[in-house]
Amino acid sequence: MTYIRETCGCCDCEKRCGALDIVFVIDSSESVGLTNFTLEKNFVINTINRLGSMASDPASPTGTRVGVVQFSHNGTFEAIRLDDPNINSMSAFKTAVKRLQWIAGGTFTPSALKFAYDTLIRDSKRARARVSVVVITDGRFDPRDDEDLLKYLCDDDNLVVNAIGVGDMFKKEQDDEILGSIACGKKERVTEMKRYIDLVAEDFIETMETVLCPGKPVPEHLDDQTAPDVTPCFQRPVDLVFLLDGSERLGDKNFRHVREFLQKVAGTIGLAKGRNDRMRARLALMEYGKENENHIAFQLTHDRALIADGIARLHYLDSSSSVGPAIIYTIDNILGKENSRQTRQNAEISFVFITDGITENKNLEEAVSAMRGAQVVSTVIATGSDVDHGVLTKLAMGDQDAIFKGKDLADLSHSGLFDRFMKWVC
Repeated sequence: MTYIRETCGCCDCEKRCGALDIVFVIDSSESVGLTNFTLEKNFVINTINRLGSMASDPASPTGTRVGVVQFSHNGTFEAIRLDDPNINSMSAFKTAVKRLQWIAGGTFTPSALKFAYDTLIRDSKRARARVSVVVITDGRFDPRDDEDLLKYLCDDDNLVVNAIGVGDMFKKEQDDEILGSIACGKKERVTEMKRYIDLVAEDFIETMETVLCPGKPVPEHLDDQTAPDVTPCFQRPVDLVFLLDGSERLGDKNFRHVREFLQKVAGTIGLAKGRNDRMRARLALMEYGKENENHIAFQLTHDRALIADGIARLHYLDSSSSVGPAIIYTIDNILGKENSRQTRQNAEISFVFITDGITENKNLEEAVSAMRGAQVVSTVIATGSDVDHGVLTKLAMGDQDAIFKGKDLADLSHSGLFDRFMKWVC
Protein backbone atom coordinates (compact mmCIF):
# COMPACT_ATOMS: atom_id res chain seq x y z
CA MET A 1 0.00 0.00 0.00
CA THR A 2 2.83 2.38 0.82
CA TYR A 3 4.44 1.62 -2.53
CA ILE A 4 1.19 2.33 -4.37
CA ARG A 5 0.70 5.66 -2.65
CA GLU A 6 4.26 6.71 -3.41
CA THR A 7 4.34 5.70 -7.07
CA CYS A 8 0.83 5.97 -8.50
CA GLY A 9 0.97 9.74 -8.78
CA CYS A 10 -2.10 10.09 -6.59
CA CYS A 11 -1.16 11.29 -3.13
CA ASP A 12 -4.68 10.99 -1.77
CA CYS A 13 -5.54 7.49 -2.92
CA GLU A 14 -6.93 4.38 -1.33
CA LYS A 15 -6.80 0.86 -2.70
CA ARG A 16 -10.29 -0.61 -2.72
CA CYS A 17 -10.53 -4.36 -2.61
CA GLY A 18 -14.30 -4.72 -2.67
CA ALA A 19 -15.82 -7.81 -1.08
CA LEU A 20 -13.22 -10.48 -0.39
CA ASP A 21 -13.66 -14.01 0.95
CA ILE A 22 -10.24 -15.44 1.73
CA VAL A 23 -9.44 -18.87 3.13
CA PHE A 24 -5.96 -19.80 4.31
CA VAL A 25 -5.15 -23.51 4.51
CA ILE A 26 -2.01 -23.92 6.61
CA ASP A 27 0.10 -26.99 7.27
CA SER A 28 0.28 -27.89 10.96
CA SER A 29 2.08 -31.21 10.54
CA GLU A 30 5.15 -32.40 12.42
CA SER A 31 7.49 -31.63 9.51
CA VAL A 32 6.59 -27.93 9.67
CA GLY A 33 7.74 -27.43 13.26
CA LEU A 34 6.43 -25.10 15.95
CA THR A 35 8.52 -22.07 14.96
CA ASN A 36 7.50 -22.33 11.32
CA PHE A 37 3.86 -22.87 12.23
CA THR A 38 4.02 -19.60 14.19
CA LEU A 39 5.47 -17.90 11.11
CA GLU A 40 2.55 -19.25 9.06
CA LYS A 41 0.11 -17.66 11.50
CA ASN A 42 2.00 -14.36 11.44
CA PHE A 43 1.89 -14.40 7.64
CA VAL A 44 -1.90 -14.80 7.73
CA ILE A 45 -2.30 -11.92 10.20
CA ASN A 46 0.11 -9.58 8.42
CA THR A 47 -1.49 -10.22 5.04
CA ILE A 48 -5.04 -9.57 6.21
CA ASN A 49 -3.92 -6.49 8.09
CA ARG A 50 -3.23 -4.84 4.71
CA LEU A 51 -6.52 -5.62 3.00
CA GLY A 52 -8.98 -3.04 4.31
CA SER A 53 -11.95 -3.34 6.62
CA MET A 54 -13.17 -6.64 8.00
CA ALA A 55 -16.83 -7.31 7.30
CA SER A 56 -18.88 -6.23 10.30
CA ASP A 57 -21.11 -9.31 10.09
CA PRO A 58 -21.17 -12.49 7.97
CA ALA A 59 -24.00 -11.20 5.77
CA SER A 60 -22.33 -7.88 4.97
CA PRO A 61 -21.98 -7.45 1.18
CA THR A 62 -18.72 -5.52 1.56
CA GLY A 63 -15.46 -5.86 3.42
CA THR A 64 -13.17 -8.81 3.97
CA ARG A 65 -14.16 -12.13 5.50
CA VAL A 66 -11.39 -14.55 6.36
CA GLY A 67 -11.34 -18.22 7.19
CA VAL A 68 -8.46 -20.43 8.25
CA VAL A 69 -8.02 -24.19 8.17
CA GLN A 70 -5.07 -25.78 9.90
CA PHE A 71 -4.45 -29.40 9.05
CA SER A 72 -2.33 -32.36 10.01
CA HIS A 73 -3.43 -36.02 9.99
CA ASN A 74 -6.99 -37.06 9.26
CA GLY A 75 -9.54 -36.01 11.86
CA THR A 76 -7.45 -33.17 13.29
CA PHE A 77 -8.56 -30.33 11.01
CA GLU A 78 -9.50 -27.09 12.77
CA ALA A 79 -11.20 -24.07 11.25
CA ILE A 80 -11.93 -20.39 11.74
CA ARG A 81 -15.09 -20.03 9.69
CA LEU A 82 -15.86 -17.31 7.16
CA ASP A 83 -19.31 -16.85 8.67
CA ASP A 84 -18.24 -16.74 12.32
CA PRO A 85 -20.24 -13.80 13.78
CA ASN A 86 -17.52 -13.20 16.37
CA ILE A 87 -14.89 -12.43 13.71
CA ASN A 88 -15.94 -8.84 13.01
CA SER A 89 -12.67 -6.98 13.52
CA MET A 90 -8.96 -7.35 12.95
CA SER A 91 -8.34 -7.83 16.65
CA ALA A 92 -10.95 -10.61 16.88
CA PHE A 93 -9.47 -12.37 13.85
CA LYS A 94 -5.93 -12.03 15.15
CA THR A 95 -6.92 -13.49 18.52
CA ALA A 96 -8.58 -16.48 16.85
CA VAL A 97 -5.51 -17.17 14.70
CA LYS A 98 -3.12 -16.93 17.63
CA ARG A 99 -5.18 -19.49 19.54
CA LEU A 100 -4.46 -22.15 16.91
CA GLN A 101 -2.06 -24.72 18.35
CA TRP A 102 0.50 -26.72 16.38
CA ILE A 103 -0.91 -30.23 15.85
CA ALA A 104 2.42 -31.92 14.97
CA GLY A 105 0.99 -35.01 13.28
CA GLY A 106 0.86 -36.41 9.76
CA THR A 107 -0.03 -34.56 6.56
CA PHE A 108 -3.44 -35.13 4.93
CA THR A 109 -3.31 -32.22 2.49
CA PRO A 110 -5.87 -33.49 -0.08
CA SER A 111 -8.49 -34.16 2.59
CA ALA A 112 -7.79 -30.76 4.13
CA LEU A 113 -8.58 -29.05 0.81
CA LYS A 114 -11.91 -30.89 0.62
CA PHE A 115 -12.62 -29.96 4.24
CA ALA A 116 -11.86 -26.30 3.53
CA TYR A 117 -14.28 -26.13 0.62
CA ASP A 118 -17.08 -28.19 2.13
CA THR A 119 -16.92 -26.55 5.55
CA LEU A 120 -15.95 -22.94 4.86
CA ILE A 121 -16.68 -22.05 1.25
CA ARG A 122 -19.45 -24.00 -0.48
CA ASP A 123 -22.44 -22.86 1.55
CA SER A 124 -21.18 -19.56 2.94
CA LYS A 125 -19.49 -17.68 0.09
CA ARG A 126 -21.08 -14.35 -0.85
CA ALA A 127 -22.58 -13.84 -4.29
CA ARG A 128 -20.46 -10.85 -5.30
CA ALA A 129 -17.32 -11.62 -3.34
CA ARG A 130 -13.98 -12.51 -4.87
CA VAL A 131 -13.07 -15.88 -3.32
CA SER A 132 -9.40 -16.77 -2.88
CA VAL A 133 -7.72 -19.73 -1.22
CA VAL A 134 -4.09 -19.63 -0.08
CA VAL A 135 -2.53 -23.02 0.71
CA ILE A 136 0.76 -23.18 2.62
CA THR A 137 2.55 -26.53 2.81
CA ASP A 138 5.83 -28.30 2.18
CA GLY A 139 4.08 -30.03 -0.71
CA ARG A 140 4.00 -33.67 0.38
CA PHE A 141 1.16 -35.66 1.93
CA ASP A 142 0.46 -39.00 3.55
CA PRO A 143 0.14 -41.76 0.89
CA ARG A 144 -2.95 -43.05 2.69
CA ASP A 145 -4.80 -39.89 1.67
CA ASP A 146 -6.76 -39.61 -1.59
CA GLU A 147 -4.53 -37.95 -4.19
CA ASP A 148 -7.51 -37.11 -6.41
CA LEU A 149 -8.64 -34.59 -3.80
CA LEU A 150 -5.62 -32.38 -4.53
CA LYS A 151 -7.66 -30.73 -7.30
CA TYR A 152 -10.88 -30.59 -5.27
CA LEU A 153 -10.89 -26.78 -5.23
CA CYS A 154 -10.47 -26.66 -9.00
CA ASP A 155 -14.04 -27.86 -9.57
CA ASP A 156 -15.30 -24.38 -8.64
CA ASP A 157 -14.45 -21.96 -11.45
CA ASN A 158 -15.10 -18.97 -9.18
CA LEU A 159 -12.22 -19.82 -6.85
CA VAL A 160 -8.69 -18.47 -7.19
CA VAL A 161 -6.25 -20.92 -5.62
CA ASN A 162 -2.68 -19.97 -4.69
CA ALA A 163 -0.19 -22.56 -3.46
CA ILE A 164 2.87 -21.61 -1.41
CA GLY A 165 5.43 -24.36 -1.00
CA VAL A 166 8.15 -24.04 1.62
CA GLY A 167 11.09 -26.34 2.34
CA ASP A 168 10.26 -28.02 5.65
CA MET A 169 12.22 -28.16 8.90
CA PHE A 170 14.21 -31.17 7.67
CA LYS A 171 15.57 -29.05 4.78
CA LYS A 172 13.66 -30.97 2.12
CA GLU A 173 12.37 -29.04 -0.89
CA GLN A 174 8.68 -28.78 -1.64
CA ASP A 175 7.02 -31.13 -4.16
CA ASP A 176 6.47 -29.05 -7.32
CA GLU A 177 4.01 -31.45 -8.97
CA ILE A 178 1.75 -31.55 -5.93
CA LEU A 179 1.81 -27.76 -5.62
CA GLY A 180 0.85 -27.48 -9.28
CA SER A 181 -2.14 -29.75 -8.73
CA ILE A 182 -3.30 -27.70 -5.75
CA ALA A 183 -3.10 -24.52 -7.87
CA CYS A 184 -5.19 -26.14 -10.62
CA GLY A 185 -2.26 -26.39 -13.03
CA LYS A 186 -1.65 -22.63 -13.04
CA LYS A 187 2.09 -22.25 -12.49
CA GLU A 188 1.79 -18.50 -12.02
CA ARG A 189 -0.15 -19.20 -8.83
CA VAL A 190 2.58 -21.36 -7.32
CA THR A 191 5.19 -19.73 -5.09
CA GLU A 192 8.23 -21.62 -3.87
CA MET A 193 10.51 -20.55 -1.05
CA LYS A 194 13.19 -22.25 1.00
CA ARG A 195 12.50 -20.75 4.43
CA TYR A 196 9.32 -20.03 6.35
CA ILE A 197 10.77 -16.72 7.51
CA ASP A 198 10.39 -15.52 3.91
CA LEU A 199 6.61 -15.69 4.37
CA VAL A 200 6.67 -12.60 6.57
CA ALA A 201 9.12 -10.57 4.48
CA GLU A 202 7.65 -7.17 3.63
CA ASP A 203 8.09 -7.59 -0.13
CA PHE A 204 6.27 -10.93 -0.11
CA ILE A 205 3.41 -9.52 1.98
CA GLU A 206 3.09 -6.73 -0.61
CA THR A 207 3.02 -9.33 -3.38
CA MET A 208 0.25 -11.25 -1.64
CA GLU A 209 -1.69 -8.02 -1.14
CA THR A 210 -1.65 -7.51 -4.91
CA VAL A 211 -2.57 -11.14 -5.58
CA LEU A 212 -5.54 -11.07 -3.23
CA CYS A 213 -6.60 -7.50 -3.99
CA PRO A 214 -5.59 -6.57 -7.56
CA GLY A 215 -7.70 -3.40 -7.53
CA LYS A 216 -6.18 -0.11 -8.59
CA PRO A 217 -5.82 2.89 -6.27
CA VAL A 218 -8.53 5.51 -6.71
CA PRO A 219 -9.04 9.00 -5.24
CA GLU A 220 -10.63 8.92 -1.81
CA HIS A 221 -12.71 12.08 -2.18
CA LEU A 222 -15.26 10.98 -4.78
CA ASP A 223 -18.73 12.44 -4.99
CA ASP A 224 -20.63 11.14 -1.94
CA GLN A 225 -23.62 10.25 -4.11
CA THR A 226 -21.62 7.91 -6.35
CA ALA A 227 -18.99 6.50 -4.00
CA PRO A 228 -19.58 4.03 -1.18
CA ASP A 229 -18.30 4.89 2.27
CA VAL A 230 -14.81 3.36 2.44
CA THR A 231 -13.32 5.47 5.22
CA PRO A 232 -11.52 3.49 7.93
CA CYS A 233 -13.83 2.03 10.60
CA PHE A 234 -16.99 2.70 8.57
CA GLN A 235 -18.16 -0.91 8.85
CA ARG A 236 -18.08 -1.49 12.59
CA PRO A 237 -18.35 0.43 15.88
CA VAL A 238 -15.09 1.47 17.53
CA ASP A 239 -14.72 3.73 20.56
CA LEU A 240 -11.09 4.82 20.31
CA VAL A 241 -9.38 6.44 23.30
CA PHE A 242 -5.90 7.95 22.95
CA LEU A 243 -3.74 8.13 26.09
CA LEU A 244 -0.84 10.51 25.51
CA ASP A 245 2.21 10.45 27.76
CA GLY A 246 2.83 14.18 28.29
CA SER A 247 5.97 13.74 30.37
CA GLU A 248 9.14 15.78 30.02
CA ARG A 249 10.74 13.04 27.91
CA LEU A 250 8.34 13.87 25.08
CA GLY A 251 9.57 17.41 24.45
CA ASP A 252 7.85 20.36 22.75
CA LYS A 253 8.80 19.35 19.21
CA ASN A 254 7.51 15.80 19.56
CA PHE A 255 4.38 17.11 21.25
CA ARG A 256 3.63 19.06 18.06
CA HIS A 257 4.23 15.91 15.98
CA VAL A 258 1.74 14.01 18.14
CA ARG A 259 -0.89 16.71 17.64
CA GLU A 260 -0.37 16.50 13.87
CA PHE A 261 -0.81 12.73 14.07
CA LEU A 262 -4.02 13.03 16.08
CA GLN A 263 -5.36 15.62 13.64
CA LYS A 264 -4.65 13.26 10.74
CA VAL A 265 -6.39 10.37 12.50
CA ALA A 266 -9.45 12.54 13.12
CA GLY A 267 -9.48 13.67 9.49
CA THR A 268 -9.05 10.16 8.08
CA ILE A 269 -11.17 7.90 10.24
CA GLY A 270 -14.86 7.34 9.56
CA LEU A 271 -16.57 9.08 12.46
CA ALA A 272 -20.08 8.19 13.58
CA LYS A 273 -22.75 10.27 11.85
CA GLY A 274 -24.68 10.98 15.03
CA ARG A 275 -25.31 9.96 18.61
CA ASN A 276 -27.40 6.99 17.56
CA ASP A 277 -25.01 5.69 14.90
CA ARG A 278 -24.10 2.14 15.88
CA MET A 279 -21.26 1.93 13.38
CA ARG A 280 -18.06 3.86 12.66
CA ALA A 281 -15.78 5.48 15.23
CA ARG A 282 -15.85 7.89 18.12
CA LEU A 283 -12.69 9.39 19.58
CA ALA A 284 -11.52 10.53 23.01
CA LEU A 285 -8.18 11.99 24.10
CA MET A 286 -6.55 12.03 27.51
CA GLU A 287 -3.08 13.38 28.34
CA TYR A 288 -1.39 12.17 31.49
CA GLY A 289 1.67 13.11 33.51
CA LYS A 290 2.47 12.35 37.12
CA GLU A 291 -0.01 10.61 39.41
CA ASN A 292 -3.35 12.46 39.52
CA GLU A 293 -2.25 14.74 36.66
CA ASN A 294 -4.76 13.73 34.01
CA HIS A 295 -6.27 16.07 31.43
CA ILE A 296 -9.20 15.01 29.24
CA ALA A 297 -9.02 16.97 25.99
CA PHE A 298 -12.41 15.62 24.88
CA GLN A 299 -14.73 12.79 25.85
CA LEU A 300 -15.88 10.12 23.39
CA THR A 301 -17.42 12.04 20.52
CA HIS A 302 -18.14 12.00 16.80
CA ASP A 303 -18.09 15.81 16.56
CA ARG A 304 -15.19 16.83 14.30
CA ALA A 305 -15.27 20.44 15.50
CA LEU A 306 -15.08 19.36 19.13
CA ILE A 307 -12.21 16.99 18.35
CA ALA A 308 -10.29 19.62 16.39
CA ASP A 309 -10.76 22.18 19.15
CA GLY A 310 -9.66 19.70 21.83
CA ILE A 311 -6.47 18.85 19.94
CA ALA A 312 -5.72 22.52 19.26
CA ARG A 313 -6.17 23.46 22.92
CA LEU A 314 -4.06 20.56 24.20
CA HIS A 315 -1.20 21.82 26.39
CA TYR A 316 2.07 20.01 26.94
CA LEU A 317 2.26 18.90 30.60
CA ASP A 318 6.07 18.60 30.67
CA SER A 319 5.81 16.44 33.77
CA SER A 320 6.79 13.00 35.02
CA SER A 321 4.85 9.92 33.93
CA SER A 322 2.55 7.56 35.80
CA VAL A 323 0.54 5.44 33.39
CA GLY A 324 -1.16 3.06 35.85
CA PRO A 325 -3.30 5.71 37.60
CA ALA A 326 -3.96 7.29 34.18
CA ILE A 327 -5.49 4.05 32.88
CA ILE A 328 -7.74 3.70 35.90
CA TYR A 329 -8.75 7.37 35.60
CA THR A 330 -9.60 6.85 31.92
CA ILE A 331 -11.76 3.82 32.63
CA ASP A 332 -13.61 5.66 35.40
CA ASN A 333 -14.02 9.01 33.64
CA ILE A 334 -14.20 8.26 29.90
CA LEU A 335 -15.59 4.74 29.57
CA GLY A 336 -17.88 5.38 32.50
CA LYS A 337 -18.93 8.58 34.18
CA GLU A 338 -20.99 8.94 37.35
CA ASN A 339 -21.97 5.26 37.20
CA SER A 340 -23.21 5.74 33.63
CA ARG A 341 -21.74 3.83 30.72
CA GLN A 342 -20.38 6.13 27.99
CA THR A 343 -19.36 3.50 25.44
CA ARG A 344 -21.75 2.20 22.80
CA GLN A 345 -23.23 -1.25 23.02
CA ASN A 346 -21.27 -3.76 20.90
CA ALA A 347 -18.54 -1.20 20.18
CA GLU A 348 -14.92 -2.30 20.39
CA ILE A 349 -13.25 -0.29 23.13
CA SER A 350 -9.72 0.51 22.04
CA PHE A 351 -6.99 2.27 24.03
CA VAL A 352 -4.06 3.70 22.07
CA PHE A 353 -1.02 4.57 24.18
CA ILE A 354 1.52 7.04 22.81
CA THR A 355 4.50 6.56 25.11
CA ASP A 356 8.06 5.30 25.39
CA GLY A 357 7.06 3.17 28.37
CA ILE A 358 9.42 4.90 30.78
CA THR A 359 7.03 5.58 33.62
CA GLU A 360 6.30 4.90 37.26
CA ASN A 361 5.05 1.35 37.71
CA LYS A 362 2.60 2.22 40.48
CA ASN A 363 -0.72 0.39 40.02
CA LEU A 364 0.34 -0.81 36.55
CA GLU A 365 -0.66 -4.44 37.11
CA GLU A 366 -3.97 -3.32 38.61
CA ALA A 367 -4.54 -1.01 35.63
CA VAL A 368 -3.85 -3.74 33.06
CA SER A 369 -6.24 -6.03 34.91
CA ALA A 370 -8.84 -3.25 34.83
CA MET A 371 -8.41 -2.95 31.06
CA ARG A 372 -9.05 -6.65 30.67
CA GLY A 373 -12.10 -6.36 32.89
CA ALA A 374 -13.42 -3.51 30.74
CA GLN A 375 -12.77 -5.60 27.59
CA VAL A 376 -10.35 -3.03 26.24
CA VAL A 377 -8.25 -3.77 23.15
CA SER A 378 -4.93 -1.97 23.52
CA THR A 379 -2.41 -0.64 21.01
CA VAL A 380 0.91 1.06 21.72
CA ILE A 381 2.77 3.59 19.59
CA ALA A 382 6.42 3.96 20.62
CA THR A 383 9.25 5.67 18.80
CA GLY A 384 13.01 5.78 19.17
CA SER A 385 15.33 3.24 20.75
CA ASP A 386 15.18 4.45 24.36
CA VAL A 387 12.02 2.65 25.44
CA ASP A 388 10.99 0.26 28.20
CA HIS A 389 9.95 -2.86 26.29
CA GLY A 390 8.64 -4.51 29.44
CA VAL A 391 6.15 -1.73 30.12
CA LEU A 392 5.17 -1.49 26.44
CA THR A 393 4.43 -5.22 26.43
CA LYS A 394 2.28 -4.90 29.54
CA LEU A 395 0.34 -2.01 28.01
CA ALA A 396 -0.19 -4.11 24.86
CA MET A 397 -1.37 -6.93 27.14
CA GLY A 398 1.36 -9.22 25.86
CA ASP A 399 0.61 -8.78 22.16
CA GLN A 400 3.82 -7.76 20.36
CA ASP A 401 1.89 -7.17 17.13
CA ALA A 402 -0.02 -4.39 18.90
CA ILE A 403 3.18 -2.38 19.45
CA PHE A 404 3.87 0.02 16.59
CA LYS A 405 7.43 1.29 16.48
CA GLY A 406 8.92 4.11 14.45
CA LYS A 407 12.22 5.95 14.22
CA ASP A 408 10.79 9.13 15.70
CA LEU A 409 7.45 10.84 16.24
CA ALA A 410 7.79 12.76 12.98
CA ASP A 411 7.24 9.41 11.23
CA LEU A 412 3.74 8.99 12.64
CA SER A 413 1.93 11.05 10.01
CA HIS A 414 4.22 10.66 7.03
CA SER A 415 5.02 6.98 6.56
CA GLY A 416 3.52 3.55 6.10
CA LEU A 417 3.25 3.42 9.88
CA PHE A 418 0.11 5.56 9.70
CA ASP A 419 -1.57 3.29 7.14
CA ARG A 420 -0.76 0.17 9.15
CA PHE A 421 -2.01 1.77 12.34
CA MET A 422 -5.34 2.79 10.79
CA LYS A 423 -5.95 -0.68 9.41
CA TRP A 424 -5.04 -2.19 12.75
CA VAL A 425 -7.48 -0.19 14.86
CA CYS A 426 -10.24 -0.42 12.25
